Formats: sequence, structure tokens, C-alpha cells
Amino acid sequence: MWEFDDAQDMLTKSDDEPLAGGKRPARRWVDKTGLGYAGYVKLCLCGVTLMGIAFSVHFIDPVNFAKSIMLTMSEGSYIYEVWKTPPIKLYIKIFIFNITNAQEFMSGQDKKLKVQEIGPYVYSEKLENTNVTWFNNNSLSFDPERKVVFEKDLSIGDPLEDIVTVANVPLLGVASMMENSSIGMSLALSTAISYLNAQPLLTMSVDSFLWGYDDPLVKIARRTLPSWIDFERFGLLDRMMDEGKYRVNMFLNKTEESEQFMVNTINGSPGLKHWGYEAGQNTTSKCNIIRGSTEGYLLPPNLQPNSSFTIFRRAFCRPLPFVYTGQEITKQGYRAFKYTFRDDIMDPNSIDNKCYCSKGGCLPYGLSDVSPCYYRIPVAISLPHFLHGDQSLLDAVEGLKPDPAKHTTEYAAQPDAGVPLYVKTKVQTNLVVKTTKYIPRTKKFNNIVIPILWVQVELVGLPKSVTILMDLLLIIGPALQHYAIALSAIGGLAIVFFANLRYAWRSGLFDSRRRATLIRFRQKQRNNSYRMVEMLRPKESSPAYSPLALIPNSPSSHHYISR
Repeated sequence: MWEFDDAQDMLTKSDDEPLAGGKRPARRWVDKTGLGYAGYVKLCLCGVTLMGIAFSVHFIDPVNFAKSIMLTMSEGSYIYEVWKTPPIKLYIKIFIFNITNAQEFMSGQDKKLKVQEIGPYVYSEKLENTNVTWFNNNSLSFDPERKVVFEKDLSIGDPLEDIVTVANVPLLGVASMMENSSIGMSLALSTAISYLNAQPLLTMSVDSFLWGYDDPLVKIARRTLPSWIDFERFGLLDRMMDEGKYRVNMFLNKTEESEQFMVNTINGSPGLKHWGYEAGQNTTSKCNIIRGSTEGYLLPPNLQPNSSFTIFRRAFCRPLPFVYTGQEITKQGYRAFKYTFRDDIMDPNSIDNKCYCSKGGCLPYGLSDVSPCYYRIPVAISLPHFLHGDQSLLDAVEGLKPDPAKHTTEYAAQPDAGVPLYVKTKVQTNLVVKTTKYIPRTKKFNNIVIPILWVQVELVGLPKSVTILMDLLLIIGPALQHYAIALSAIGGLAIVFFANLRYAWRSGLFDSRRRATLIRFRQKQRNNSYRMVEMLRPKESSPAYSPLALIPNSPSSHHYISR
């Protein structure tokens, strides 16, 4: 028989059991790191402050705020100076259609004109907006002044030396205008042409053709009809660049009718009177409306995908609608929205082009009449080489090679700032020769649309001063702002977590849990020890349960075991 009378004594006493007297002295928090309650509060405040800064920067968005300030037009502001004298170079590339079979065509040997594209002859355009007047309705008025300079290094040759053969625009144009005139008027014009020995095809230098040459018909018209012809020498590009009186009023803020930096009126009118605009007109057609258009130097900020806009320049005589085609990332890392001409820009059946049709009818598909801007001479614009135009336009002239990859207009803008990143606007000028009666020298040109030249207005890059600012506002600034938000938020959370963890450790919270866990473990250990003792304790004997019967000893008896 054996028994463990005090199994608990076999266990090591815990250091958290009461000492003598039944009481244990209160635990004191000893701050070994100097992190007292005040330090804990300071750390928490620091962390919360960092998180507050992160949330504030996120919601305030200082980069966007700085961008809005930079794009606010006010006298002396950055955007005003950029707009007033744009630091960009806009290139005007001229491609002339040189007629290569003038003698053969005039003699009747060839039935079609043959043309050969020559170019580019490149000019850079410098714009300055002058006579600026501010108004209380958040608009300003100005006079745009353009100057062009020949860029020899970018050109195919010297325009003073290169010779081309081209259509005599004044002669063929005036003859076409006489289509519905009386016989007497036509005969008088024919007589004047013969007397002056004016020829329908002319050979001259590129510079003379573009910027002016002496034409006898022009001189006579200038003397006899000064209200109609207001120039001494005729040059095609000279007439296209001459804007005459051109006073523009522009919106400075977004309105119900237009976006920021868009045209309000030109010469006091929101529409083009030469296309039939009347004050107060209510029509679904927008072909004679210029309110809400732009010159292309600056678009409204914060452009949205699938947005559209129109560009108006007097040289084109009409608004040119652009539509969104997609977006890309440029080599400089800017996000760019891409645009091109709307598909129906030269469709006479489109409701937005119906006002370009004259009383005599519409021009073939692919042409848009611009004669009201050019002294009523029948001039029309198209895409280069009659791209997407009616097949009859191509069949009338040999040498045209329309190519979508080469002749499609491209326009890309940074959507946040509305700044154009690259521009390639391509438009062709044509002379529409109608039926000329009783004028023998022009008879061979009847009902032919003669391609004269096509122009590519191109922006190939931005100046350093603009790109540096765009980098700061669009790339570096947003990246730094995102990093600042992330670091502040993560740092604030880490500091608050560390402060609470340290506070809990020093306040004994983890010790209490450790002691509770240790007590439970030792209690379980004691219970296991009690079970072991019970298993090892011997059981007391009982005759009632003994399997053996003892027989008393006697001298004469033998010991037997009775079963």
C-alpha cells in the first residue's frame, strides 16, 4: 500500500502564487524606455496627424488645384502669356499639283490633265493675339495676327527658283462665275481675255504662285470693281492667309453654350453670315455656327473620352468637326486623346453640311464649297488627293494617289490640360470649273475639278518651357502626390500600431494574459498528476472479495488449499 498524500508539493510553485500572508504586492509598471503615457499620446497624435495629412492630400488634390490655377485665364497669368504669344511653332506644309501635260492638253492630244505633286514647301506660322479687351461676362476679345516665315531646311527646294505650271485661278474662276450670265456678258469676258492674251494655264515660280503675281484680269477688276477685288496681286496662299477684319470674342469659363477657351463670336456674330446664318435662328444644322469652336491652339481642359470639337480658321471658310478615335501614351509619357475629321465632313447629304450647297445644287461627294470666302470664285476644299471622294473626281485628272495613311488628318491633345501634343490637319484646295459658254479658251476645262494644292498644318512638338510645366503637373507632381499619400498613411498606421503595442506591453496586458495561460496550463498539469496518483494507489483487501480461503494450523493436519 502506498499513496501520494500531497501531490501538489511535487509541482513547482508558480511565481504568481500569493506570497506569505496571502497577499502579493501590486505590480508596478517600470518604464525602461522612457515611454510614459505622455509619450504614448504624442506618438498616437503623430500617427493620426500623418493619416490626416494623407486623407487631406487625397481629397484636396493639390496637384489638380495647382493645375486649375495655371489654367485660369487672367491678365498676367501663365496661361494668358502662353495664349497671347504661343511659344509653339506651327508649320504650314504646301504640296502643289504641277500640271505636266499643259501643251498636250491644250492641243487636244491628251483628254485629261496630268498632275504631279511637288513639295513640301514649309512655312512656320507665328501667332500673336493683339488688342485684348476684357469683359465682365468672363470673356475677352482680340485680333489674331499671323506671320509666316519660310523654312528652307524643311523644304524640298527654293520657291523663288522652282517653277510650276498651274491653273489660272482668276481666269477660270471668273469664267465659271459667268455660267448663268447673259450671252453679252460672256462675250465681253471672252473679248477681254483675248485682248489681254490671258492663258488658262500659267508657268511661274512657286513663290509667285503662293504669294502674288501680276495678273491683268485682277488689275482690271481692281480698278473697275474695288468693292469686290481688294488686292493688287493674286497669290493663292496670300489670299488664304489674309483674314481681313477678324475680331474674336472668346469664353474664359465653361458656359451652357460653350466650353472654356472656345469662340463666342467672330466680328460680333456667333455664326457665319455668308453661309446663311441669321440672328436667333433655330435649326438642327450647325454648319454655319462658329460659337463653341476653336482655332486649335488650345482646347478646353479636362476633356472626356468620346468628346468632339470643331476648329475654325478663315482659310477653311467653315468649321471643321473633329471626333474622338481613341487614346495613347506618347513617347514623352503623356496621356493623349486622338481625333480626326468626322466621316461625313465632305458629305453634301449630311444635315450638318446642307448650308454649303448653293442654289444650283451640291458639289460631288468629297467636296465642300468655300467660294463665299474667296470672292465667289468657285473654290472648294477636299481631303488630299480627293481621299474618300466621289470616283468622278479621280477619273477627271491623272496622277492623284489617295492614301489614308498619308492623307488622314491627325490631332492629339493632352486631356487634362487641353494642350495639343501633335497636329496634322490636311486640307486640299480645288478649282471647280463649271460650264463656260462662249469663252473658247476655257472650254476644255468645262466640268473639271482641278486640284490646286493641299496644305498640312502641323504641330510636331512643344517647346521646353511647356513640357517642363506639363511634366511637373501631369507626371512628376501626381507621382509625388501618390507617394506622399501612401507613405503618410502607412507611416501613420505603423506609428499608431507601435504606440498601442508598446503601451500594452508596458502596462502588463501581455503579462496578465501570460499568467492566465500559465495558470490554466498548471491546473491541467495538476489534474493529470491527480489521475496518475489514483491509478498508482493500492486497493485495501476484503475477505468478501478474496479468492483465497485460509485454514487454521493444527499439529495433525496438513495444509491444503481449498478452491
